[in-house]
Amino acid sequence: MSDKEIIIAVTGSIAAYKSCELVRNLIKKGFPVRVIMTKNATQFIGKITFEALTGKPVRIDEYDTGMAHIEIKNLASVFAVVPASANIIGKLANGIADDLVTSTYLANTSPVLIAPSMNPGMYMHKAVQRNLQILKNDGASIVSPDKGVVVCGDEGYGKLASIEVIEEEIIKLHLIGK
Repeated sequence: MSDKEIIIAVTGSIAAYKSCELVRNLIKKGFPVRVIMTKNATQFIGKITFEALTGKPVRIDEYDTGMAHIEIKNLASVFAVVPASANIIGKLANGIADDLVTSTYLANTSPVLIAPSMNPGMYMHKAVQRNLQILKNDGASIVSPDKGVVVCGDEGYGKLASIEVIEEEIIKLHLIGK
């Protein structure tokens, strides 16, 4: 039995609450899951929710107990950023490592999945599209967002893809990365 886990990195997007369903579904199917979060993500959902779902501590701070990014990357069968904000996409694409999620991404050698979620204008912005292309070129799997009305009332591509679609892609990558 592999000790590798699916790492779900939750970032600062209103869609952060949808990651709870993803984590719950994966665990119900018997997959080992660990959650890490950005500080911005905690503005949308508390870490205690993910701790209750996984039964594992949720890490936010890079230096709360040693070199967390190395510990976590060593556990990863897949590194999934769900939801991925424009901010985190830009940092990942440009090699910026200023928090636990970005440091873990740069140290990670397992398959990567990015599921963007943001305002449609932000998603369609040339800079975000360029950053997503960089991540694709670097080998990341991108689960494109759905079209619809987002929380602010704008309409277009930017809604987090369905949890079922994201879940299927994560499972495929987990089986590769074990």
